[in-house]
Amino acid sequence: MATEEDIIAEIRRVAAKVGKTTVTQREFKQHGNMSVGTVRYVFGTWNKAIVAACLSATRKGPIQNIEKIPEDDLLSEIISLNQRLGREPTYDDMNSLGQYSIKPYKSRWGTFKKARALAYARHGFPSLNSDTIEQNGHRSSSERIPDATRIVIPETHKPPQKIQRKKIQFGEPIDFRGLRFAPINEQGVVYVFGMISRELGFLIESIRTEYPDCEGKRCVDKEGQRWEHVLIEFEYKSSNFQAHGHSPEDCDLIVCWIHDWDQCPIEVLELRSEIQFLPNRQ
Repeated sequence: MATEEDIIAEIRRVAAKVGKTTVTQREFKQHGNMSVGTVRYVFGTWNKAIVAACLSATRKGPIQNIEKIPEDDLLSEIISLNQRLGREPTYDDMNSLGQYSIKPYKSRWGTFKKARALAYARHGFPSLNSDTIEQNGHRSSSERIPDATRIVIPETHKPPQKIQRKKIQFGEPIDFRGLRFAPINEQGVVYVFGMISRELGFLIESIRTEYPDCEGKRCVDKEGQRWEHVLIEFEYKSSNFQAHGHSPEDCDLIVCWIHDWDQCPIEVLELRSEIQFLPNRQ
C-alpha cells in the first residue's frame, strides 16, 4: 500500500507535468501512477492530499479564509459547476472540480447537500447546455438523455373506483451498453458494476447475500502490479448503508448509483459519475 510520502511525491510530479499549482482527480487519473481511490483511502479526501502536497486546493490560487468567502459566491459556484458538468454536482465533484473545497460549505451550512438545495432555491435550477460542460470526460446532457428539455408531468383525472394495474417504473434514460434506463434499486447497481468492474480495476471473487455483498481485489497502481483486498456493499443510494444498519468496520467500499451521504465514514464509488468516463460500447 502506498504511503503518504509516496502519494505526495506522485501528486507533485503530476502537478509539475501538467504545469499547474493544483491537480484534479481527472488529471491524476490520466498522468498518475496510482489510483485516485488509493489517495482517498490514505488521506480521507482528495483535497486533504492536495493540501498535504502543499498545492492549492482550488483552481484559482491558495485556499481562502472560509469566513471571508461571500455566501452568494459559494452558492453561485454550485450553479456554475452544475452547468459545467451537466448534472447536480456531488460532494466529490466540488472537492475536485469546484473553485472552493467542501470545507466552507460544511462550515456554513452543515452539509454540502443543504448548501446545494439552498443554491437551487435562490438561483433556480440551471438550464443545461452541451457546449458549457467542461472538458473533463463527462458526457453532455444531450448525449445522456435523448430529449434534454425539462419534462412536465401533467395532472390527469383518475376514476375513483377503477382498479389500477401496478406500473413498472424506470430510471432516467442513459442508453449505456444496452442498458436503456438508469438503475432504481440495488439490483440495478450490481448489474452496472458487473459490466464495468474490470475497467475500474476490480477483480471480483464472490457475490453473496450476507453483508458485505461482494469480496474481491482492487488495483492500486496503473501498471496492474499491486492489488489490495476489498469488501464491497452495494446500495442504490449511499445513505441506504446507514439506513440498513451496516457496520463501517466490516466494509471498505460502498458502490452505489447515487452518492447522497456527505458524512459517509467509508469510501464511496458513485457509478452514475464513473460511467461518463467510459466508452458507451465495449
